[in-house]
Amino acid sequence: MPKTGISVTLDDTNLLWLKSRTAAVKGKSLSDTLDSLVTAARTGGATPLAAIRSIAGTVDIASDDPNLDSADDHLRQLFDASLSRPIVARETPPDLSPGLKTWGSGKKSRGSRRG
Repeated sequence: MPKTGISVTLDDTNLLWLKSRTAAVKGKSLSDTLDSLVTAARTGGATPLAAIRSIAGTVDIASDDPNLDSADDHLRQLFDASLSRPIVARETPPDLSPGLKTWGSGKKSRGSRRG
């Protein structure tokens, strides 16, 4: 699974504890230790219900259809409208500027020459 770098600010005592835990479990890095702690907290069942349902309040429901009775029809109309738009497809790629390598041309770029 890909990881993303972030900046985290910790209390000095928490940082010391994290470093000690990393050393104690022979972890690779502070990041790995912190990632494993967050994973354990997220999957361990100790998360409050309010945090699990964090998407609540992020969707606006139309007041004229509070039970979403016509949602299927609306989504179907959006999908049909999307399919009715023309799609641009090409058999061959467009010509590139002179000097640039084109696919299938067999020409080598200047940087790949030996000699």
